Amino acid sequence: MYEISNDVMEAIGRVEGKGEPIVAAGTTGSGKSAVEEASASHPVTQSLLGIREASGKGSVTKASTIATDYEMIPEDKLVMLAELHPKTIAECGDDNELLGNVLYSGAKDYFKNPDENLYKTKLAKALTNLLEHPANDSLGYKLKDIGGDKYDALMEVILKFDISQVMIIYNEMIAKTTRKGQKGVRIFIELLSSRESLREIVVEFWNLVIKFINEEVEALRDKLESNGAVVEVKPEGGYKFTALLGEDDIDSEIAELLLKSEEGSKEYLLSNVSLIYRGADYIFNIENKDALTVAELGDTKIHCIRIIDTQGLFHSTGVKAKDESERIVDLLSEFHSTKLLLVVNSFVTDTVKDGYDAISMMLQEVNRDIEVYILFTHWDEYLKSFANQSGTVSRFSRRSNIDWAEKYKEAFYAQQKVVDRFAAAVDDNTSKKKPKIIGVYRAAILSEDGNKMEDVLDCEGVQYPDALNILFADMVKQAVVNGDKYRVIEGLGETVDIDASKFGKQNISALYTNLVDECKNQKLYASTVRACNRKWINAGNVHEAQVAANDYGFKKITTKFVREIRNYAMSYVKNLDIDAKSYLINQDDEERFVADLMEYLTLQQNVGREVAKMIGSESYSEGFVRAKEFKYQYERFTDMLQYAQDNYFVANTIYFTEHFKKCLIASAKKCICDFVDSKCIVVY
Repeated sequence: MYEISNDVMEAIGRVEGKGEPIVAAGTTGSGKSAVEEASASHPVTQSLLGIREASGKGSVTKASTIATDYEMIPEDKLVMLAELHPKTIAECGDDNELLGNVLYSGAKDYFKNPDENLYKTKLAKALTNLLEHPANDSLGYKLKDIGGDKYDALMEVILKFDISQVMIIYNEMIAKTTRKGQKGVRIFIELLSSRESLREIVVEFWNLVIKFINEEVEALRDKLESNGAVVEVKPEGGYKFTALLGEDDIDSEIAELLLKSEEGSKEYLLSNVSLIYRGADYIFNIENKDALTVAELGDTKIHCIRIIDTQGLFHSTGVKAKDESERIVDLLSEFHSTKLLLVVNSFVTDTVKDGYDAISMMLQEVNRDIEVYILFTHWDEYLKSFANQSGTVSRFSRRSNIDWAEKYKEAFYAQQKVVDRFAAAVDDNTSKKKPKIIGVYRAAILSEDGNKMEDVLDCEGVQYPDALNILFADMVKQAVVNGDKYRVIEGLGETVDIDASKFGKQNISALYTNLVDECKNQKLYASTVRACNRKWINAGNVHEAQVAANDYGFKKITTKFVREIRNYAMSYVKNLDIDAKSYLINQDDEERFVADLMEYLTLQQNVGREVAKMIGSESYSEGFVRAKEFKYQYERFTDMLQYAQDNYFVANTIYFTEHFKKCLIASAKKCICDFVDSKCIVVY
């Protein structure tokens, strides 16, 4: 890791968050990381970005990646900014899934063979298995790297559960159900968690878990500081750091901890990740390049391309096409993005086919104007496979005898069926607003001189430099349709206010009824709570739980109140007072600028969405995480909804309060800053 000079810190500030957000979505292994790697100008930066590729049981942390031509960003360095927060039992809670599964495994064996030593061995084996093969969003994943001493400490607590008490619970489970699969486990965990006599040991277990995870947080902070990162303490708690990675870090432990997405990584501790690097010339050498300008410093124009890199579709186990289709829309909502880059692996696997389903579903159902760009990757693997599977080439044939130009044409037309499927999905979309497929691009990594297959791909422009050059050129063509960017000075986001003196009461019965009567005080799966919070806090979107009828009393809810919060907030947007004139370089642009800004604020309910997100975030920190003791996730969700009710939505009819005004103004400021970052040129 390298020391960050004041000049570089200033340069980082000028490009952080800049550029119109392009959401990249695709299945795990589709090549999203390769897009970033190929867009970097220097081999060192490419190598560092390549570490992010997901190839194991990890989840690539969502990151804002910014390629820039600003020369004050070192060409052979990768800038990383992220936040690091201590965890609480509320954030890590799994409703005793891990603990319950360990004890259930032991009890199940003990029921068949009441040998106490074998019981203890089974407990240890079950814990080891859950830590070695964890699901992405499980507690086991967060504990997977604990050392021997910590493992022993966990086992010591688990063994405090008296075997006779555990077997009483197991026998009660048998009395409730004859099936000992997941249904039996669920009932066992419910009984375990509700036992007041065991509550003290459960709390001890959780205190130890949180202690271990937060020791990881502090250890990573210390490691960052000792390696030269700039670490700041955030006023609300936690840390924000800026790190400068270079050639010496490519094989280092710190790069693995920060960038890797599988075993050895600490990516699950990070949030709000940004990666900034110098972009390759070919992504900026395009017509109408000024549309990529985000800032001016004297005679220097700073250009940026910002891609939101996300966890691959179907990386998590058990998700359905509907879940991943909605996740794409949530990402567009979170970043107020109208540009979607679909990265599709040309080499077809079962996961890729699942991706087709999710993408088609999204294109058919999404109700928003978005530009869609489709990039087919792995064309080298695809063409080899196509030649083998087409029936005209034997596995024993010499590659030199294959007519690769002809095979390319055949493979191209075969792949066109996928494009046609996506286009048909758009045609079947009956929404008032719908996506538009702008272009289709193809890329491969070419590495062998004299390889006839690669020569054909090179000739056809099927390589990353050509594909990305054309792709970004097409994006710019769409951007220039809207005219030149506005040139502004910093501080525009501070100019918004609202006069609430004339506002009377407003009926919010749909919001109140759903929040209080339909969603609060419901017994929900931990996965349902996670999904509700993720969609509410990150995207300001409704979650419709897909829960089958069950015997456990768990309910399915639809958080329609989130949409109603958006609607309530949007009813006041036209009353916002924005004084933009003094921040415009050309003050004659004021009328047109304000009109365009207001259009942005209302587009996809951007301000209302931010209001919903802020209320969700506040309710989470003041309601969901407030209780320090063990609580079910659904009990915490009720606490969260109660906070929102008490502080914002107290009845079916409410006044416009100062508390809500503060939230509305903060949301409008956030949206104005986003508008400036993506649609304007900041003049320093």
